[in-house]
This record gives sequence, structure tokens and C-alpha cells, in this order.
Amino acid sequence: MSESFDKRCHSDVLSEPPTRLRRGVMASASPEKTRWMRGPSTPLRGALLGLLLERPGHGGDLANRLAARLGETWRVDTNDVYRLLEQLEKTGLAVSRDEPKRSNQRRTHLVYRPTEETSEALTLWMETLLPREPVRLGLQAKLSVARQQDAPRVLIALRAYERECLVLAHLVSPTDGHARSWAALCMDCTRDAVYAQLQTEVDWATRTRRRIHEFLERSL
Repeated sequence: MSESFDKRCHSDVLSEPPTRLRRGVMASASPEKTRWMRGPSTPLRGALLGLLLERPGHGGDLANRLAARLGETWRVDTNDVYRLLEQLEKTGLAVSRDEPKRSNQRRTHLVYRPTEETSEALTLWMETLLPREPVRLGLQAKLSVARQQDAPRVLIALRAYERECLVLAHLVSPTDGHARSWAALCMDCTRDAVYAQLQTEVDWATRTRRRIHEFLERSL
């Protein structure tokens, strides 16, 4: 960690006034209202609530909108979206009904809509600092038990991972211009966050490859 970054961390912690965002907010809310906020799929469920409040949609439509909003680095599967919508419906945060398809009025599909509880649930999610998910990068797991004889394979995997991150970073590069709407601003900030994370991953992979190469040269 750089000295300037370390100073900024201490400065911000000491100078920033308390905010409404806090980790204990789930403990103070009723279990029924926070039950949907548990598990690794919470971010996707929360995003779906926001999309439902914007306008109703069937599972495929919501999956496409979710993928467009989150960007290419998120793996949004339509079947997973249907499963999450069913979960939200069970907790009273979404309601579905059969409606005729626009392309074929004789056929129907399930269209999901928000309920009276949806807006409050989204607000609660916005106010809650959810626990940071642990890093479960498969490459790091391999590194943790790699033998020296595995070095060539580890280097290949690191290089492949580095290239994948570079490709994704190119896809989500944030714009330099001013956002023309609130939605555009939020989407660009999301891309900026992903871009920064990918940049960090590339730096780590490059640094790790260099350290392995240096170790192998010393071992000759």
C-alpha cells in the first residue's frame, strides 16, 4: 500500500462524519425484510428490484437489461434470473402473472412486477453495507499449493488470465465525457469500478509472473 493511499485512508476515517450506511442495519431491521439479502446472489436480486421498479418485464427481458446494466464482466444467465425472480416472489418483493406476448398474442409468458414492498426493500439494500465476499479466484487456489515443477503451467495460466482481464477491460472502459442522465452516470461509475478492479488484477498477474521468473532464474 502506498504512503499517500495510507494517509488518505486514515484521513478519511477521521474526518468523515457518520453516514446512514452501516453494517448493523440488517440487525436492526426485521428478519422478514432482510431475508432476501442473504447469500452470494444478493447483488443480483437487489439489481433486479431496481429494474422492476423501472418497468415490469418477463425473465428474458430482465436478464437482458441486467446484463446491459452490469456490463460484460458479469455472467448473467437467464435461468439464474428466473430462479432469483422466483425467490423474490416468494418473499413478496415481486409478483408475476401470465400476459400475452407482443409477438404472438395467442401465447403467454410470465411478466414480473414490483409489489408495495419492493421500493422499501431496495432502499434498505441501498442503506446496507453488505459483508465483502471472500476472494475465491481459482488461480489463487492453484498458486497456494503449486509445486516448483508446476511453474510453467502456472505461468501459462497467469498469462491467460492477464489477457482475459485486458480484453474485459477494453470492453468496459469508462467514458471521459459528462453523463447526460442519472442512469448513464451510474452505469459509467459501475464500468469505472470494474475497470479499476481489472487493472488491479492485471498488475497482480504481471507482478506474479515476474516474481516467478526471477525465482526460477536464481534457482538455476
